[in-house]
Amino acid sequence: MVDYHRYLPRFLLADFGDDEDGDAAVKPHVVLGGFILLGLGRSPSNLPSLRTGTAESKDEQPEAQRAENLHLLLPASNEEVNLCKTIITATALDYPIPTLISLNKTFNTGGLLGGGSHIAKITGVLEWLQAQDASRDNDLVLMMDAYGSFDYYDNARNQQAHLEADIWFQLRKDTLISRYHSINAAANKRLSDRLGKAYDAEGIRQTIIFGSGKRCAPNQVHTVACYPMPETPLPDDVYGTNTDTIMGRNKYTSLRQRWLNSGYVVGPVKDMREMFRRAQAKVDAIQDHPEWDNGSRGADFMYHGSDQSIFNTILGEQEFQREVMRRRHLTSLDKARGKLKVPPSKIEGTIIDDPLNPSFTHEPMEQKAGKPDEFSIGLDYFSELGQQTVNSEEDSRYIRHNGDIQDQAKDRTGHFDCPNRATPEIPADISKTEPPISQRQIGEADQQWSEVPLYTNLCLDRIPVMIHHNGDKGLREAAWPRMWVQPHARKFMAAVVAGQDGEQRGGAFSDGQYVSFGQLCPREMEQELFRDLEG
Repeated sequence: MVDYHRYLPRFLLADFGDDEDGDAAVKPHVVLGGFILLGLGRSPSNLPSLRTGTAESKDEQPEAQRAENLHLLLPASNEEVNLCKTIITATALDYPIPTLISLNKTFNTGGLLGGGSHIAKITGVLEWLQAQDASRDNDLVLMMDAYGSFDYYDNARNQQAHLEADIWFQLRKDTLISRYHSINAAANKRLSDRLGKAYDAEGIRQTIIFGSGKRCAPNQVHTVACYPMPETPLPDDVYGTNTDTIMGRNKYTSLRQRWLNSGYVVGPVKDMREMFRRAQAKVDAIQDHPEWDNGSRGADFMYHGSDQSIFNTILGEQEFQREVMRRRHLTSLDKARGKLKVPPSKIEGTIIDDPLNPSFTHEPMEQKAGKPDEFSIGLDYFSELGQQTVNSEEDSRYIRHNGDIQDQAKDRTGHFDCPNRATPEIPADISKTEPPISQRQIGEADQQWSEVPLYTNLCLDRIPVMIHHNGDKGLREAAWPRMWVQPHARKFMAAVVAGQDGEQRGGAFSDGQYVSFGQLCPREMEQELFRDLEG
């Protein structure tokens, strides 16, 4: 067996042996469909408490959020051990049986990442969305990527590790659904404040949420995918005076999350269908060398076959036109008061003085009438749904919240690390769900959420629903036994497969046929999945 300990950073080596990112009138049902210092001794000045009322509130949730019609869609190229880890975590947490998209399809298009597998997930998910009856238009779809990601954009080596599943669930679906609504509610309040009269006049609302990361990648910063993006709502001192500078473990680690990550996206069927149609149109029109996006070897490599580059562009075009609409609805008095201009922001140190016409060389855009580029897209800025690991490895730790939180993260001694702001309290949207370990599920005494290790963003005091291992893939394997599900994984799967209600569970659907867990994850994978003496 591979010695994964050699990949371990200090925080995983310690005690390894024993421990383990609104406003709708109709609340959707849910369909889950798949595709994460110097002078830092204080808390950020404008960071809302996770526990008491938030930017994305944990404890004050809209009513009528329960879901009935759930589906988990996982675009996946083949049966492999990391896909099985995703399925195990979903099964243990009572997520619905996933439907695999494009399983065992052949992708061999020259010049595209993975032979075109990442672009194929746009096509495959769109086919699924278009096959849904109109009665499901308000159902909620979570697209969770099981193709993996390639976030070392400037390094094309070791591609295979980035073409595998890399997301694990750690919280239940009720928490995910609750957060979907609270994130949108908070985002729509911010939109109303930012867009003014255009918010209601144009009927702009957020209904689709993508993951959020620290880089506008793989697109180039002078393109529409990057420069029109609004400022992040994250506190401007998360990393102290280093925030949004190149001062950090690398030049990205001190940046706040502001940019789209396509590892997961959630939204209603109807809205997702329209967005994926636009994405497919862009795929069909893709050029060998896009005029404004071929400025580096990284862009040239990644743009060809990167679904994220497509969604980045769609979001950038949306945000450009939102600013157009904001200005269109300003009164003469508003203009006299200087509201035509927005405060400048920075992208990797470059000042964006005007999101419609920045002073640096940039991709020009047409200011359109109406709202043809509006797709109701927003981002999971606060890592409520998922935590990205790329450029963020030192932001988070596995924490038992009934223990000494500072002590559990004491290995974080880097000059550029954010302060540990995590608190012991488990948010209500987690604590009110069934305990993670229960007599009902696996015949063991109940363990509460505070007793199991939960991957926690220490900078923001957030416990995400999902962990997106889009950084160092060696850490993905090394972290598996730290995840609270893994030591109980065999019991979870045995209990589900032997369920007494006659329902098939533990496997997945592919091309309309049920595939058992044993077929997807054969015995030779068991040692890595279960890491016990029975494999």
